[in-house]
Amino acid sequence: MLFFANLYADFNLNPVKTNLIKVDGNYGYVKDSSEISLYSSGIVMHNFADSKSIVARASVISKENGLAKLEFKVFDSLEQKALPLPNILPEVNDEVILNFLYNRALIIAPNESIYNEIEQSFPQIYFTHIDIFGAQLIRDSVSSPKRSDFRKFCSNNAVGILIFALDQKAVFVDCQDFNILAENSISKATKIQTPFYSRVGSYKNKFLGFLTSDQDITNFYGYYKALLGIYK
Repeated sequence: MLFFANLYADFNLNPVKTNLIKVDGNYGYVKDSSEISLYSSGIVMHNFADSKSIVARASVISKENGLAKLEFKVFDSLEQKALPLPNILPEVNDEVILNFLYNRALIIAPNESIYNEIEQSFPQIYFTHIDIFGAQLIRDSVSSPKRSDFRKFCSNNAVGILIFALDQKAVFVDCQDFNILAENSISKATKIQTPFYSRVGSYKNKFLGFLTSDQDITNFYGYYKALLGIYK
């Protein structure tokens, strides 16, 4: 459980509830605390006369002078064609819930052993199985997942965190913003399955009969590092 302990020393996955104390255009401010992590994200809840509704997403972009600065973005994870998106801007005293859905994650690993190592280290996290993501890619005729594919999956399956097993470290990433939240050491992979470990099996066989412009992933670590903007 060393992996578990080291991560939690620097990063909090639990929801953090607070209220907006200042709003300035597309930015808002809440009282800072040790529980609020830089680059984490969440939602803004607006109080109506007899109900509450999510009116925006919020990402922590800085922490200074006892305040955490948030950037507001459109919340479209629950978008439905029959329902319009809320057209209400966040206001002072609106509730902010950071680390939104951070207790639900998806693991991208090079093999089953590494996948199981990460999954077993976090029994408090609900892991949506990688086969469901694999099925989405096959259905969409995608062989090399892009950020948009991950965002689509997270929105459809209420997932907040992606965990990428890169070299000998696990990188925790916000699923919508793709900000890196934390990382820690894991075992070295002895075998690599592309585009990622899954029980779905051979993707090349699954893609027969589908037209796709995607290039197969030949370098597992190189591909996902580039996807996350890690170039060292």
